[in-house]
Amino acid sequence: MIRKAIYKKLQSLKVALTKKSRLAKLNQMSENGFPPHMVSAVRFLINGQLDAEAKKVATFAEQRRQHIAAQGDTPVEIWYSPKPGSVIDPESRPLPGKVLNYTMGKVAFTGKNRKWATALHLISREFQSTSGIELGTCVGISAIYLARHAKMQQFITVEGSASLAAIARQSLQDLPQVHVINQLFDEAIDTQIVQSGTLLDLAYIDGHHEKIATIHYFERLRPFLKAGAVVLFDDISWSADMREAWDLIKVSAAFSHAIDLGAVGVCILKTTTEQPDTIPHYWNLQPLVGKFPIGQPHGWKD
Repeated sequence: MIRKAIYKKLQSLKVALTKKSRLAKLNQMSENGFPPHMVSAVRFLINGQLDAEAKKVATFAEQRRQHIAAQGDTPVEIWYSPKPGSVIDPESRPLPGKVLNYTMGKVAFTGKNRKWATALHLISREFQSTSGIELGTCVGISAIYLARHAKMQQFITVEGSASLAAIARQSLQDLPQVHVINQLFDEAIDTQIVQSGTLLDLAYIDGHHEKIATIHYFERLRPFLKAGAVVLFDDISWSADMREAWDLIKVSAAFSHAIDLGAVGVCILKTTTEQPDTIPHYWNLQPLVGKFPIGQPHGWKD
């Protein structure tokens, strides 16, 4: 028992020292040009500490998640992300994925968990995003995290599955600034962004985990993104195909910074005063927040 207690104490000390070292590295990075609006999210991913406002958002979102999960085996239809090769070239419009029968218990935990969704909230909040879009609503949990802060005035979240969109509307009924759109992503971009001329300072690209499709959606949204906007690319380690997408995105001259969090890629569009032809400053944060191995989704062949 004594040995076990000593071992636990030593492990606890090791964790504390690791966190302290990583926070010190983050502080050093901040002195060397790391985007200040990203610091809160990275610090949270390192030490798990949150302010009262962020805790309140997380509590609200997770209560909704648990309410959905409590419905257990109740069936719900989803559209599964198409495999690589379903999109032939960047000019073609991606098609919907295969319809699968899931359960409420499963969809409640599809997408980002509390830790990573909280990081998304902190990014949206600290960038003081006022207008945003999410491609891939699922049941609306990530939209709660992204849109529930004082500066967000308009947030569009797009879901191709009618069943999931209906659940999401219930999740987001207390957020009048959020609009759930049940369309394919390209259709929603046409009707909600192109036709209205809406300008965005945040985009969260999720829901279709394929290289060509991911780049396609960014290019479609790009003309409507404000200078200095933040673009979040979800699941960049989900497959080798998605890692290839990230490897192209992170060197795009459209961005001033590209930040690799393993689970999410964060890119910041250049302002009008920055050189338009330079590659972004690349920050690999995986050594600080935890390394993400490249996944091998069931049934996929690269």
